[in-house]
Amino acid sequence: MTETKEFPNFICLGIVQNSKGEVLMIRRAKEEAGEGWKLSWAFPGGKLIEGETREQCAERETLKETGYKIKAVKQIDLRSHTATGKFIAYVLCKLEEESPVAEPSEPWEVQEIKWIKPEEIKNLITTPLNPAVAKELKIG
Repeated sequence: MTETKEFPNFICLGIVQNSKGEVLMIRRAKEEAGEGWKLSWAFPGGKLIEGETREQCAERETLKETGYKIKAVKQIDLRSHTATGKFIAYVLCKLEEESPVAEPSEPWEVQEIKWIKPEEIKNLITTPLNPAVAKELKIG
């Protein structure tokens, strides 16, 4: 068996909306925290692995965490997260199916999967929403 090389400091997030305009969010089973911030709710995503594009990573991780099959459309932004120092790629994606196509394959990572209105994202996250993501989701 070959070992998959992960890049733990490079995270790809899927920004997914359904036909109602709601955004897919996950509540992490294990909360990350630092000075003045905590990460319990997030966009689905995870670590980039060797040989895949950022778009492929967002698709793979979203399916793994939520069971939703998505297709990457474009990268919205790439930045270094001010709190964690990790590189974050925000990838706009579209749903391939309105319902999950599989059970999440890592249920120990995700406590809850939720579709929310874009303007409600600020009520779930403790750090400022990426400005390019806010613009893409038309959040004023």
